[in-house]
Amino acid sequence: MSQGNNLDGGRELEILRQHSPLVGSLISRLIEGINQTAKNAGVGSKGELEAPNPVNSVSVKGNLNPATNTLTVPNGSEILHWVHTHNAAINRGIQYITEIDTDPAFPNPHPIDGGTSRSGFHPLPTMDDNGTVVNYYLRVTPQMPGSVPGKPTVFGGVNGPTKINFSGTTKMSLLPSQVGGTARPGQGGKGLGPVLSRGPVGGPKRTVPTR
Repeated sequence: MSQGNNLDGGRELEILRQHSPLVGSLISRLIEGINQTAKNAGVGSKGELEAPNPVNSVSVKGNLNPATNTLTVPNGSEILHWVHTHNAAINRGIQYITEIDTDPAFPNPHPIDGGTSRSGFHPLPTMDDNGTVVNYYLRVTPQMPGSVPGKPTVFGGVNGPTKINFSGTTKMSLLPSQVGGTARPGQGGKGLGPVLSRGPVGGPKRTVPTR
């Protein structure tokens, strides 16, 4: 937690200690307790925490064909199994939100909230409603409860996302995503949300009075 997110007594506390040492000592301990409680909760005592460093890499179970940059999950499986490697210094409370999309630009991602886990399993259909094998793409965003979201890490890299195919028989097109947290529909890669509070979506627009 950066010092800028911690409470401190500043000049006022120093003056208080001079005039009333016991009260100054009590206030100092209260400030320390508030700061420690905030750190334990993964939030800042004042303001937002800085975003966590990005996840270093993502591994997905399957057979990779480098020529086509396609990973196939074999043996009729429709289970997506991933592991995220995060070597940066982190605090307790770190969370990982994995997103799945059928477009490498992630315009309509479906978030999977993995909590604090850096691995996960998720079933996905091999084909869409028409029987066409679906290309899936994966990325992950780290975030603390009291921070802005970190930069997403894309499986295969931002400039060359790896296609993920399954080898089962299920036919089912995915519904449009509503993403998650305080993010608005279509606003992916934002983890728990880019803002603390979000207004209603699709509500009445504010009218500007005319003269």
